[in-house]
Amino acid sequence: MVCQNYSGLYRQPRGMYFSSADKGEMMSMVYNWPAEQVDMIVVTDGSRILGLGDLGVQGIGIAIGKLDLYVSAAGINPRRVLPVMIDCGTNNEKLLGDPLYLGLPIRRLDGEEYVSVIDEFMEAVFARWPKVIVQFEDFQSKWAFKLLQRYRNQYRMFNDDVQGTAGVAIAGLLGAVRAQGRPISDFAKQKIVVSGAGSAGIGVLNAARKAMARLSGGTESAFENARYQFWVLDAMGLVTEARNDIDPDVAPFARKVEELGLAEGSKLTEVVKKVRPDVLIGLTAIGGLFTKEVY
Repeated sequence: MVCQNYSGLYRQPRGMYFSSADKGEMMSMVYNWPAEQVDMIVVTDGSRILGLGDLGVQGIGIAIGKLDLYVSAAGINPRRVLPVMIDCGTNNEKLLGDPLYLGLPIRRLDGEEYVSVIDEFMEAVFARWPKVIVQFEDFQSKWAFKLLQRYRNQYRMFNDDVQGTAGVAIAGLLGAVRAQGRPISDFAKQKIVVSGAGSAGIGVLNAARKAMARLSGGTESAFENARYQFWVLDAMGLVTEARNDIDPDVAPFARKVEELGLAEGSKLTEVVKKVRPDVLIGLTAIGGLFTKEVY
């Protein structure tokens, strides 16, 4: 609720705001921040805030909240954290028509125009604070993976939705196997149904697939075979090879049509009944999916 109404609740600035209108100025703008040292930056473009969707600049509340956790739970110096909003517009019609909206009243940038804004921001913050860690938070799936691949080998950064969620999920999955008194290697044999194919869902899938491959010898064939342990559902149901315009990040996990009698778009209850999975993971903002019938 706070993020949804942030423009109306705004009292004072918390963090830094960069926008596409600031192109060419970001290198000098970072020196407006008073802290000589910053250890942690949480940055968002507000394009996919939790299950609320595109909230534009109002999504900075998420960056502020995540850094509050770093301060309270991890003991990071509150003077050395920085919440950041990169305003590249919004596609939220309600916000575009709101005279009180604090962000740019333009539609979201896309393609190279968008990437060039993020590139300039990353270059600027690492020029001033070379040892800073940048956490990408709540970027829409379309950009979450692309930006992670673009920067991960150049800068000290990570995407919390893709990697943070995956790390916690894998720890839980491996812990569950151990709690059953079974060898960890048994994880590679588990059948897993995942409901949710956004950045968090794909992040967990990729991490679980890699873990299975390592437990099976770490070979290319082990990595290839591991994908057959997963059944993925999105808003349209089970993802199969018959899906039109399939997301390239989801494609490796698409099942063959009519495998186990399951068709493209099969519902969760049907998938669970036919697959009889060892693990059921929910990574979607839609509530009420895991009914008694599913269990």
